[in-house]
Amino acid sequence: MINVKKSAGIITAILLGAWFVSGDVFADLKSPAGEDVDAKELRSLIVEGWEATGWDVAPEPPAPIGTAEAHLVDGRPASLAFDQDNKKSMGLKFQFVYPGYNKVILTPPKEKVVKRYTGTLDENNKPKYKDVPGVELPGKVQAVSVWVLGRQNEYQLEGWIEDWTGDNHIFQFGSLDFVGWKPLSVDIPDSMPQGVESYPQTKTLVFKRFIIRSTPKTSKEEVILFFDSLKVLTDMYDIFFDGAELNYDDADKANKERMKAYQEELLRYSQGKTNQNPK
Repeated sequence: MINVKKSAGIITAILLGAWFVSGDVFADLKSPAGEDVDAKELRSLIVEGWEATGWDVAPEPPAPIGTAEAHLVDGRPASLAFDQDNKKSMGLKFQFVYPGYNKVILTPPKEKVVKRYTGTLDENNKPKYKDVPGVELPGKVQAVSVWVLGRQNEYQLEGWIEDWTGDNHIFQFGSLDFVGWKPLSVDIPDSMPQGVESYPQTKTLVFKRFIIRSTPKTSKEEVILFFDSLKVLTDMYDIFFDGAELNYDDADKANKERMKAYQEELLRYSQGKTNQNPK
């Protein structure tokens, strides 16, 4: 006769043992000294202020069915008046001849690129990298927002963000059917890959594009919109341990220092200590 209680106890022990093994294998990288409240370093950073360069714009379908143009203009949301260096925003004007599923694509300028390791070797057996166009988002991003000035137009705004594995994630910022300046934001889910379990842990996201979409019910009138202050709420904490400052070679040193310098540049820009848009 099978002892049900004994069998249940054995099964429970096996499952608990598997859970503990799994927990050890997939545990997060921890500091040997432990962690306190400083283990989260949340920052609100402006990654694009549209103070120096506008973004590229393309209507689909293209001319002569659709036309679109964008350039920088003087002006900003009244809610951002505390930022004395925020003097400009990006204006966008477009129109389509026929109603339908039309769209306007806004992409960062070509000089905005992020180098990604492909996981392969080149012909000289050196690590192979590729250029990913877009704006790099520092740290572990929790939310993304942008200010938009609408004029009651029946369009939808979406943003495309690429993770370090190369997958694109599409986020719906919402309707542009409102009047005046309004912040639109999206939350970044924990399931979106932003790190690995080795040092350095953080693997950054790249903001690829905005897409403004119509529906067959959208009117054919000329549309004018304005964009300002693309921001992230991000955790820039990274583990520190005895020996983290050691560098194997120049490439190892450059890899660690590049992101540190970029984060410091974004912090100065967001605090109004420089009016130079981060590159």
